Amino acid sequence: MNTEHRFLSRAPQFEPPATGAARPSRTTVAAAARRSPHSGRSPRNGSAPVTADSTRPASDARRFAEHALRLTLEVLDRRRPPTQLRPLLTPAVHDLVQTLARSAPAGTHLGTATLARVHVRPVHHQAAEVFGTYNRGGRVFAVAARIERGNSRHPAGWAITSLRIA
Repeated sequence: MNTEHRFLSRAPQFEPPATGAARPSRTTVAAAARRSPHSGRSPRNGSAPVTADSTRPASDARRFAEHALRLTLEVLDRRRPPTQLRPLLTPAVHDLVQTLARSAPAGTHLGTATLARVHVRPVHHQAAEVFGTYNRGGRVFAVAARIERGNSRHPAGWAITSLRIA
């Protein structure tokens, strides 16, 4: 029995033929495209100085957001009673979290939730958008919220007015 078969063929030529002319480097192309002598770096002396007063609201919001989201995840895992969240959330969001905690949100079978990252972007001095991630088992989930300063019973004055957990 003859078992001599050819299943392999030569790889096709995809490379262009080599020529003697060298290709121009990227730096010369970028320098030629630059229309001004500016180096591309922003000057540091023209920006406003960062003071403790300008960073304080953002740090207060971040601290509140981390604390509130960590407690919310503990409530969703049933490690903490929902009544402890009442000063941190508006009544509508508090009802939402209570309902989610009763219905066992998706992924609870993977393990306990641990807050991984929290980012806060101020909208104005009375509100900020919060987004971040939390880990459950080996998976990563997302969380987003809006916090507003005002009618809150929390000492910092912030409250979560909107919450999205994925």
